[in-house]
Amino acid sequence: MMRILFPFCFLLFTLPSLTIQAQILDSENKLTITLKDQTKVTLYGQAATLSDEKSKNYYYLPCALRLSKKRDGTPEFLFMKFTSDEKSATGVTQGALLHLLMEYGLSKEQEVELAGVLKSRYNGALLKGAADVEPDGDNSVRIISATLGSKDLTRSLVFNGKAPTLPGSKIAIAAMLDKQGAQIFAATLEKTKSIADLSLNLSFNYTVRVPAARGYIKQDWSKMDSLVQKDSAVFKETDDKNYGEKVANTVAGVLFGGAIGGALGWFGSGDEDHYSYDELRQFYRKLEEQKVITLRFEENVASEKVDKIREAFFDHFLNSFTDKDGKGAREPSTNEKEAMPDIKHGDSYTFKREIREIVKQKKIQIFDLSYAMAVKRSHQLTENLASWYNQTKDNPKCVGIVNLSDPFFLYRDINVILDIEAEEMMGKEVNYVTVNIRKKRSGEGSFDFQQDVTFDRKTLEKEGNRVTVTYSKAQDASPELYEYKVQWSLRGGLVFPPNDTTWKRGSWQGLSLAPPIMPRTIRFEADLADMKENGIRNVTLQLRYKKFGNEVETNIGVNASGTDAFAEKMIFMDRNTQGYAYRLVFHDKDLGPIATQWDAKINTDYMYASIPKEIRNKDQNWIKMGLDAAKVLVAVDENGNVSKEQKVLDKFRKIIDIAEKKN
Repeated sequence: MMRILFPFCFLLFTLPSLTIQAQILDSENKLTITLKDQTKVTLYGQAATLSDEKSKNYYYLPCALRLSKKRDGTPEFLFMKFTSDEKSATGVTQGALLHLLMEYGLSKEQEVELAGVLKSRYNGALLKGAADVEPDGDNSVRIISATLGSKDLTRSLVFNGKAPTLPGSKIAIAAMLDKQGAQIFAATLEKTKSIADLSLNLSFNYTVRVPAARGYIKQDWSKMDSLVQKDSAVFKETDDKNYGEKVANTVAGVLFGGAIGGALGWFGSGDEDHYSYDELRQFYRKLEEQKVITLRFEENVASEKVDKIREAFFDHFLNSFTDKDGKGAREPSTNEKEAMPDIKHGDSYTFKREIREIVKQKKIQIFDLSYAMAVKRSHQLTENLASWYNQTKDNPKCVGIVNLSDPFFLYRDINVILDIEAEEMMGKEVNYVTVNIRKKRSGEGSFDFQQDVTFDRKTLEKEGNRVTVTYSKAQDASPELYEYKVQWSLRGGLVFPPNDTTWKRGSWQGLSLAPPIMPRTIRFEADLADMKENGIRNVTLQLRYKKFGNEVETNIGVNASGTDAFAEKMIFMDRNTQGYAYRLVFHDKDLGPIATQWDAKINTDYMYASIPKEIRNKDQNWIKMGLDAAKVLVAVDENGNVSKEQKVLDKFRKIIDIAEKKN
């Protein structure tokens, strides 16, 4: 099958045009220091504004991944094997429960040592703390394990998908292994010992400033027409009419699917969506060879500065065009290791969907390189469980084995664990959560068991995020089968679900309580100069989404008279949804608010306020509809719930709702 990629565009940021106040590091001012305990720390100096002077203020990148510890020093690690004396499996491990919490960042002692080294060795340099980082996509935490990655050996695996951005924040992993998985995994911990079959990989992005050079970068998307004609013989299908329609619809599709794509071996590979780092490098070189992207420098001799800018521009290409999908647990290539020295596992990439229009418009873009560039770079942090296990293996609080046939286990323990996200929401979006557990017992004269467990802020501070419920087997034929239901108390005195009478079947190994909502940070951007030129004083993004089953609204605004073209806001939306409805409200200085029609979008966490051409062209019919649509701007109560007559989400169910999986 021939591969067709969507055409794309990207934006080059230069320091003078940056409007968001962010920590920028100097790519030319990098240090690597090894502490006494052999912890290797990478630091960057802070980039000086409008100056090439090297700063003495240094920030360190994420390092020192380790097990978290309780206040008494006990590692937050549990590896519990369970066995049985039954004839079918006499005396062998029947399975295991693994649960661990990790964190990264320097300890107080390490920071003191590092600050001393900086001051004494580097002319009084100062340690300012941890560098600002952001997760490298939604899959920036990766579990690398042949055992835990196998559905045949692991019954369940739960972990945070997004790397925390602050040192000291916790990362959780929990797994239930079957008989064979438990035996294999335990052997890598207790017998081979050189390396365990569990590594944790965290991937971050950080921003650095790359030095300027005299020159420019030109993107000429008008050259796509000639490339379409050139590659048509390769791309052409048997039906000429269908071929013409396909070219018309994709415009630049031939560039990716024709002779150029063939030269890269991108069709017939069996993988329609995912590309390696090397494939993207080859593709980028093809764009340069075909003069779609042209780099020109006024340098008469080879310059390391120019080489760094070329590499930085490719880094920006990678960040702007693609998303990492978190499926690349493989050995990184030589090119990847050279570009990203910290990389431990190669990534695979997918092209972003929202990059088509500028290529269709055949624009020519020129970027001046007379300014330093702020670009994102990748940093990875990887550790293996073997480096942590020795400190826990002799601690009975961390490692143990139980025999399920022991008379003690005529009782059953249910560990009720509150999810980390729920902990963070407690006292903010959530007041408390209650789980009702019942065990129906069979047999004459038996009494059913029932108990409630409630988590609130005080419970967390006093007892932590885990409560154990114990019930007696009481001669029941199926002691492991019980039922439960969960109810969340929300801000404003509401409960969710409101009238749920459905009991769910639980497993004796435990319950994990995940909140029905999840946080998302929405970033909204507008062009201030363009707003002023078109008489727009303010633009507001109105978002509609589901929260605890209700349609709610959040507004995010950017004012033309301000200095910040970006606005950010965290919202909480239902886990079983994948998008939101939105519209833009432009406040015209003469006419007042003009609203666009409601539309829907799958979660991207980023929205850009593009002024409609109808406003630019003073289309009176369109503007009249926009003025009418804006007559109702406030349609919510004090909790943000939308009134029944103003709801819009039902029209976009196919986009927003996630279909429930049938058992």
